[in-house]
Amino acid sequence: MNYKLIAMDFDGTLLRDDKTISKNTKDILKLYKDLGYLIVGVTARTLKSAKDVIPLNIFNYLIINNGVSIYNVDNNKMIYQGNIDKDIVKKITEEIESICEQIDYVTDNIYYIYINKKNSNLDFIKDISSVDEIDEPIARMNIFLKDIDKIKDYYDLISTKYNNVNCFIMQDSDSSNKWLVINPKGVNKANTLKELGRMENISLDEMIFFGDGLNDLEVIDEVGLGVAMGNALDEIKDKSKEVTDSNNNDGIVKFLDKKLNRQKVKKI
Repeated sequence: MNYKLIAMDFDGTLLRDDKTISKNTKDILKLYKDLGYLIVGVTARTLKSAKDVIPLNIFNYLIINNGVSIYNVDNNKMIYQGNIDKDIVKKITEEIESICEQIDYVTDNIYYIYINKKNSNLDFIKDISSVDEIDEPIARMNIFLKDIDKIKDYYDLISTKYNNVNCFIMQDSDSSNKWLVINPKGVNKANTLKELGRMENISLDEMIFFGDGLNDLEVIDEVGLGVAMGNALDEIKDKSKEVTDSNNNDGIVKFLDKKLNRQKVKKI
């Protein structure tokens, strides 16, 4: 297969456990970009959060907020955006806030934290006392329950009652913690990557994707070559076509150097 697009999750995949990217991974990905491959970051992070941890010049595009928006790095422009109707956000909040430890309302750049105050000095995290304080479109919600054992029950409740949103259970590879994520209807990483492929005339079969957590499941399953990190959850490894080394050991570029035509790429 002649692969044209290389996409990857951030946390637990491109980023090491200390939330940094190795110089080798950064340099090799930039090299593949210069060779003409489209390099795409696909993350649950906001744009501001992504900028704070990774030099964006290694990418052509970023898909942020679990697929809600597409950012063109080269043109510094948001080219695709979705949001959840604010009335729906309020209704869901009123129904579940009593059983929540914390609710995040996430926009393209800001995490608005409700219930559990963070008092953070980071400019992309803001505490709020009401959703009415948010005066920009809400891309998604993160819902952290007091009783994690009931997460499936509340997933069923939201999925059944609110059919105009996409609710799923989230877990990262480095933690046993689970929470609910609410996206606009029909929005996930896989569907938005498919939309980007349509814009660039690239099919899913021509894409490689690297992931580790539950929000990577659909992409791993649908692209031409879904690759699980060595540290990925078992559910991701079971769906993947191949498994590479871990996020702490340059798993992405080790795999690319093995899989793609190394005669065209000089090792840095």
